[in-house]
Amino acid sequence: EQISMMSGRKTLEVNPNHPVIIDLLSKIKADKEDKAAKDTAAVLFQTALIESGYEIADPSALVNRVYRLMSKELGVDPDAPLKEVEVPEEEEEAEEEDDKDEEGDEEEDEDKEGEEKKDEL
Repeated sequence: EQISMMSGRKTLEVNPNHPVIIDLLSKIKADKEDKAAKDTAAVLFQTALIESGYEIADPSALVNRVYRLMSKELGVDPDAPLKEVEVPEEEEEAEEEDDKDEEGDEEEDEDKEGEEKKDEL
């Protein structure tokens, strides 16, 4: 389906000596149903399409594959229930103060830039 989206004929070249390809091949030979290896191959193909300027048929499928691969790499169960993290009030207040300070700094920088431009005129 994705190949039919291509307007011109292009060739995807795979370097069989690349360590990722060698690793993928060994994983598929060991287990033809290895979900991580299948996800990796699909991500490689879809990112090659994107890099070549094509749009992929289902971007959310690519995103889900990337999330699964990241979860596996981090040793996190992607289907684990979300846990609410409580932030102590002191930390929340400190973050709010930091946000206000940053906004103030940005406004000061903008004021300085405006004054510099006036001086140039």
